[in-house]
Amino acid sequence: MIAENIVDYAIKSGASEAEVYLAELDSMSVNFTSKDKKILTTTETGLGIRVAVGKRLGFVSTSILSENEAEKAAIKALKIAKASPEDPYWSGFNKKSGSASVKDLYDRSITALTPLELVELVDDGLKIVSEYDSRVTPAAGAIEATKGKITYVNNHIDELSRSSTMISGYMYAKAEDNGKQSTGSEDDQSRNLSGFNFEKTSQEAAVQSLRYLDAKPLKGGEMAVIIKNDVFGSFLSVMLSSPINALSVQRGTSPLAGKIGEKIGTDNITLTDEGAMPGGIVSRPFDDEGHRTQTTTVIDEGTLITYLYDNYTGNKDDHESTGNAFRNGYRSEAIPSTSNLVLRPSDASFDELISSTQNGLYIESVIGEWLSNSVSSELNATVTHGHFVENGELSQPVKGVVLAGNFLDIIKRGIEVVGSDVKQSGGVYSPTVKISKLTIAGN
Repeated sequence: MIAENIVDYAIKSGASEAEVYLAELDSMSVNFTSKDKKILTTTETGLGIRVAVGKRLGFVSTSILSENEAEKAAIKALKIAKASPEDPYWSGFNKKSGSASVKDLYDRSITALTPLELVELVDDGLKIVSEYDSRVTPAAGAIEATKGKITYVNNHIDELSRSSTMISGYMYAKAEDNGKQSTGSEDDQSRNLSGFNFEKTSQEAAVQSLRYLDAKPLKGGEMAVIIKNDVFGSFLSVMLSSPINALSVQRGTSPLAGKIGEKIGTDNITLTDEGAMPGGIVSRPFDDEGHRTQTTTVIDEGTLITYLYDNYTGNKDDHESTGNAFRNGYRSEAIPSTSNLVLRPSDASFDELISSTQNGLYIESVIGEWLSNSVSSELNATVTHGHFVENGELSQPVKGVVLAGNFLDIIKRGIEVVGSDVKQSGGVYSPTVKISKLTIAGN
């Protein structure tokens, strides 16, 4: 009720428009190393108030949710708006509210977890790693369970609220044998407790650490490259999330500006943004401006169809919002961003991708891809875990090689096969892909 009351108060106090975004978040985590465990619980609540006086805008946030403090924040936002220059592109807050029906976003089993039960999940994972092989030890990791509630209202639409849960974890394992060392890591996320398998996560980290004890550098050059599903998902996130964002396009920092309707990918590249995916890591019934979420086809068989919009960027381009308004907590204003990015799979299995490669590299894990440049589309990443592929089979494990290339060129000309083995990574759902040629810098 406080959200609606503050909107009404701001309007009565002189705002032509007002909105309130209220966030309530509880989290519980267990962080561990090889030596100890730490339990942390946090509760964070707060609201962001944005007002408009004509085309002048002001924004203030507060973590004190009393009526009196919220009213003070509204008055402060009004003062900021009156002192701010006009925004010539401002055309108002969202007037078209809606809420999609999205399943599997809230699980009471997660909210009922106790610190002891979270520690037990951690202990089960530690036991898996410790008993896998005498050469393998658990090095570090964490499990975190969160629940949250978001409330949004502005003076044009009725109050909306949504609740969600999440459980996530990662395991980092280390292998040592006769002076050789190697590491392995794996993570998992789920909206519900039954979909979270920390024992499997821990097992895969242990397996990876042991498998790469004999990893060696690889001679560089151009070769076929097969990129594991979650790694390619990370590439998609780093290299495309900003270019397909309408705000980046309008600011002139997107290499995809002006390319709607153009072929930017191979025919096997269809990319959708699915804000209402059941159980999706970034799914929501409505976005952070009260707009109904939806499925938006961004790239259809290689052709760029649309950018992703919030209310402001949509009004600026005379385009409907795609339901992609996001805030980085209650202290920030909404801007467009991706929700669940999904690369459409084919029916080609992982084994088929490997068996069709006579000479190439399979990439299982990388670091440094986040330092790539999405404006120039230059991708750079260091392969920490990979395998040389010879005569259709995985052979020598390799590490320390660097891959580089222009990502837009890769998806336009180089994607030979898109696989079938979809995996989620940070809100991107991607299968393994095979690239016909990519430059590898080795030793």
